[in-house]
Formats: sequence, C-alpha cells, structure tokens
Amino acid sequence: MNKTQKQIAGTFTIMVLLLGGCSDASENNQASNSPVVRAMKVVGTPASSDLMASGKIVPDQEVQVVSKISGRVLDVNVKEGDKVEKGTVLVTLENDELVIQVHQAEAGIAASQAKLNDTKAGARKQDLDRLNSALEQAKASWDVAQKSYDRMKTLYDTGALTQADLEKASLALEQAKSGYEQTKSQLDLAKAGATSNSIAALQADVTRQKAALDLARTTLSNSAIVAPINGEIAVRNIEPGEMAVAGAPLLTIVKMDNVMVQASVPQASINQIKKGQKVQVIINKDKEMEGIVEFISPISDKDSTTFPVKVIVKNDGTLRAGMIAEVIFSSDESRKSVGLEIPKTAVVEKDGKKYVYKVNGHIVHMTPVEVTDKNADWVYATSGIIASDQIVVEPGADLQDGAQVQVN
Repeated sequence: MNKTQKQIAGTFTIMVLLLGGCSDASENNQASNSPVVRAMKVVGTPASSDLMASGKIVPDQEVQVVSKISGRVLDVNVKEGDKVEKGTVLVTLENDELVIQVHQAEAGIAASQAKLNDTKAGARKQDLDRLNSALEQAKASWDVAQKSYDRMKTLYDTGALTQADLEKASLALEQAKSGYEQTKSQLDLAKAGATSNSIAALQADVTRQKAALDLARTTLSNSAIVAPINGEIAVRNIEPGEMAVAGAPLLTIVKMDNVMVQASVPQASINQIKKGQKVQVIINKDKEMEGIVEFISPISDKDSTTFPVKVIVKNDGTLRAGMIAEVIFSSDESRKSVGLEIPKTAVVEKDGKKYVYKVNGHIVHMTPVEVTDKNADWVYATSGIIASDQIVVEPGADLQDGAQVQVN
C-alpha cells in the first residue's frame, strides 16, 4: 500500500468512528430527552358501603399421605416441591416377607381346591376294586368263623367242649361279622360319594383360602404408597431406612390450582353474602383478583359471633398458603357506580373531554375516562381504566399520546 492509499484508508476509518459516535450520541440523546414521569398502579378501592373481611389463604386441597401398614422405608421417590399426579408411587416399603405371605396363600388355595375336586369326583375305580376285594375277604372270614362256631357248638352240646372254648368261637364269629359290615359300609360310602355337607365344608375352606390370598395381595400392594391427589409435595417427613408407622404422616401434598381465602364475617353482615357471589380479593394491597364465595357457614365461630366464609380464587402462580388477603363483598353494579380511585392530578382535559395517560412499557397512551369527584385530591374513574392499569400521576402539558417516557 502506497502513502496515498494509507491516507485514504485512515480518513475512511476516522469517518466511520465519527459516524458511529454520532449514532450512539443520537440514541443516548433520544433516551435522555424522554420525559421522566411518575406512575402508579390503579387499585380497586372499596366504597364506604362495601363489606370487607381479612382472611388467610389456604390450599384448595391439603392431604397428609400416610401408610396403611408399618414397615421399613426402602425408597422415597419425591422431594419437596415436586409436582405429582394421582397414583404416582411416592414411598416404597420393604416387602420381602409380604411376598412370601402371598406365595403361602396361593399354595393354600391350591391344596384346598385339589381336595374339593377329588371329593366331587368321587372314588376312583381302583379304590372301588380294592374295597370289593376286601369285602369278599371279610365275607369269607365270616363264613369260616360261622362254620367254626357251629362245630364248636355241637361239641359243646355233647359235653366234649368247655364253656370257655365255646365263648372263644362265639367272639371270633362276632369279630368276623363286624369286619364284614365295616368293609361293606366303606364300599357303600365310596359308591354313594361325599355328602352335600362335606362338599359345602370343603368349598368354604377354598373361599377362606381365597380371602387370605386377597388380604395378602392387598397388604403387599400397600407397601407402595401412592399419591391420593394431583398436587405438589409441600412437606417430606420420611427418609429411606426409617420406620414408617401406620397412620403417621409421611408427606403432605397440596393442590394450589385454586386457593381458598378463609375469612370471618360479622353477624350483622353475614346475610348480605350469597353463595356463588363474585367478590374482589386484594393481595399485598396492590394485586387485585376475582373470587367466588364457595361456602358460608351455618354456625358461628366458637369464641365469637362471626361466621366463617370461604372464597375460592384461581391461582395465577403467585398465591401461596398463609398469605393474608382482603376480601371485598360488593356487587359488580356497585363497583362500577363507585369507580376506581385515582389522583385528580392524573386527569387532563382536552377539548371538553377528560383523559389519563396509561403506561405500557415505556410508551404512554392517552385514554378517555369518566370521573366523579371524591374529594379535593381524588376522583372516582367509572370508565376507561381497570384495576392494575398503570397511569401517569402528573402528566406535563407537553406530554403527547404515544410518547416514550422514563418511569420514575
């Protein structure tokens, strides 16, 4: 590059830097030239005739998760803050012994059922053949005993045999006859089969064994403790290796999609409230939400004449259990007729109409409003704005619609 080319390149670089500097200066000047305004968030203010009550926010549902059985904890599958769905396994207990009990119950059912089946099927052919053979032998023994007795009796009658020998022969005859009758009875029973009472008794035993198996399986399933509702784990009281006691809280689940405001209303005002009535709920004095009266107690608090009232509020994710809320019980008509309190300085008049400047980000928008006086410093805006709008408190005369501002 020769000297002339270097001079041209240097001049070009300087121009670029100057232009860049001018651009930055222009942007900075534009930001610094934006008017600084003071803004406020509009909050719904109750009328003097409105009924107000303070209350604490509680979860829509709060459930203590307990175990139905006692046992050592094998696993805890959740931690505080986790979202869970109904049926999710939260805690698992050691269950080796419970599995063995299930197997024992299954074996008991198999044995009882087999015995019942055999009884219903009756005697097998082999058993009948054995009994028939035994009956024939018993009959033959009886016949032999009878002939022996007859011979002995003849000898006794001729005086050739003693009384004692005759009695021995008589006893042998009775034993042979009894053996025959017993064998014949066994054969008759085998042919007739089991009685209805015997079968009923065996069937009852099978039913009992099945109940024992159901109980063993239920106990085994109880070793897996599941979430009873959808919600969030709020408290965890158990760790792996610890003993879970039946009925003792292991976890706490809360459902916060909706929350309840529990308030108390004086006796003189309770009949002004209706179930299903829409109410205004204010959190931290600047957050306004809509609620619905869910419950009005038919009985007062034990230690006062106030009545518990529950208001349900849809949670936008910012409401937490334990927060304090103000509940304003008033109709939509009375709310519209009273309006929203704003400072009189926020209202400007142009061409016979009244306006306020709404702030959206860093841009203001001139919005027509209707107002009525409250006092020397404040007015009620009955249209044009809603609670939670941000407005300029003291707009300057040169503030224009659509202007960029710096909010102080």
